[in-house]
Amino acid sequence: MRTNRRNLVLAVGVTLTCACAERPAPAGPTLAFQVVAPTAAPAPFATGLVNPCNGEFVDIEGWIQVRYDTRTDPHGGSHTVGRILEHGDGTGAVTGAAYVFAADTIFNANAEAIQFGGTENVIVRLIGQGQAPDFLGLQVLHFTVNPNGDLVGVVEIFRSECP
Repeated sequence: MRTNRRNLVLAVGVTLTCACAERPAPAGPTLAFQVVAPTAAPAPFATGLVNPCNGEFVDIEGWIQVRYDTRTDPHGGSHTVGRILEHGDGTGAVTGAAYVFAADTIFNANAEAIQFGGTENVIVRLIGQGQAPDFLGLQVLHFTVNPNGDLVGVVEIFRSECP
């Protein structure tokens, strides 16, 4: 799942940065993140993951929403700040236990003329109902893509807790 999320964030960041590079730079200071408007209404999703706190596979259905804002600078670079919100309900495949799933990803992507870099912070919560154990995951990922398109300078920190 870690590789899939990294690929998703890289793809979203590159797509958002490239697709929005023509937007004119703002007059005045850059917008604070709180005023970034949603780009689309929440969309449904279905996925599954293993609760590392008990090893149970959990089927999840819910919604996902991507919000972002891209600005260009006077040197031709573009800078994107965004947020991916996910929320859903899950059912344990073995025990039938109910879970609530929430993930909050904040990403920042910077594209210059010769390279691309990005940072993401992810908080994942899988909250068990009743006797099902909770899971908390925290991930920080920073990466740089060089002019040849190679992924270099990757820093990844992942921490999980079973409170």
